[in-house]
Amino acid sequence: MDKKLTLLTWPDYISSQTLQQFEAEFGVPVELAIVPSAVELVEQMQTPVPDVDVLVPPDYAVRELGAQGRLLNLDHTLLPNLEHLEARFFQSRAHDPETHVSVIKDWGTTGFMYRTDMIYETPESWADFWRLAEKLSGRVTVLDSPGEVIGAALKMRGQSYNASSPDALASARDDLSQLKPHLLAFETNYKPLLVSGKADLSLGWNGDAAALIAQGIPIRYVLPSEGSQIWEDDWAIAADAPHPDIAHTFINFVLRPEIAAQEARYTRYATGNHSGKALLDEEMRDNPSTYPPPELLAKLEYGMPFEADGQRRREQLWSEVRG
Repeated sequence: MDKKLTLLTWPDYISSQTLQQFEAEFGVPVELAIVPSAVELVEQMQTPVPDVDVLVPPDYAVRELGAQGRLLNLDHTLLPNLEHLEARFFQSRAHDPETHVSVIKDWGTTGFMYRTDMIYETPESWADFWRLAEKLSGRVTVLDSPGEVIGAALKMRGQSYNASSPDALASARDDLSQLKPHLLAFETNYKPLLVSGKADLSLGWNGDAAALIAQGIPIRYVLPSEGSQIWEDDWAIAADAPHPDIAHTFINFVLRPEIAAQEARYTRYATGNHSGKALLDEEMRDNPSTYPPPELLAKLEYGMPFEADGQRRREQLWSEVRG
C-alpha cells in the first residue's frame, strides 16, 4: 500500500484498539514513531525532513512549533467532530485560541504519587514531597523535564509556576539542591520504577497514577495544596505532512465520542471531548484526581513562554540541577 499514516508520539499514549479500528475502517496502516519525551518530539519536528503526518505535542510545543511554521493550518471543514469538544478547549486556549493548528487530545495535572504500602501518611503538599524525599532517600524520582521540576519548587514557595526572576529562581535553586541528593533518577518513564518497588515516591502526572492504580499497584496521587501545573496534549499535523488528507481523517476519527472515551479509558487522563466524557462511567467522570474540584483548579497554571532573560536563567538553573 502506497499510503500510510505516521504518528509521532511517546510510549503507551494511544490504544492499539484505536489504531486497529482506524486501519480497518480506512484501509490505511498507522506507523508509530516513538520518542521518550516532548523534548525529543520537538527536536524531531525541527529536523529538515521529519516525515511525520500527525504528532502529539504538549501545549507549549504547539506554541513553539506553530511559531516556527512547522504545523499545518487545520481545515475545520474536514473535522466535523470538532462539535464534540468543550467550548473552553476549542476557542479559549492560550496557546492556540482558535484551534488553528491543534486539537485537544487530553489534559491533566502535574503532582506526585507514592506507594501507599511504603508510606503510611497522607502527604498533601509540595513541602510534604520534599520532606518525604529526605526520609526515602534513593527511592524518589522527578521528571526529566525542567518546567515541571522547577515549577514544583516555585509553587512550594508561593511563587508562580512560570516565575523566572533571579530571586524566585535563587530560592528554587536552593530547594532543588537539597532535593537532588535524595533522587534515584530524573526519569520521565518512571512507572516501571514504581511497579518494581525501586521507587516509592515520584513527581509525575495524574494519568500515570490512575493507570498504575488500575493495574492494582497501591498508588495515591496528590495534587499539591500549593498548586501546580495544568497541561494539555494535542493532536496536530506536520506542515509538510506526506498525507495531510489522511491526517485530517485520523484526527476526525479520534474526535468521535466513542473513540475519545476509549482513549480516556486507556490513558486515564481527562478528555476535552464532552460527548466522549458522557460515555465514561461515573467513577471516572467523578474522580477528583482526573477532574479536579474548582478550588484546586483555581491554583493550577499552564506553562507559559518566558522572555529571553527569564528563559536563559531557567535553562541555566536546569543545567545546574540536572548536571
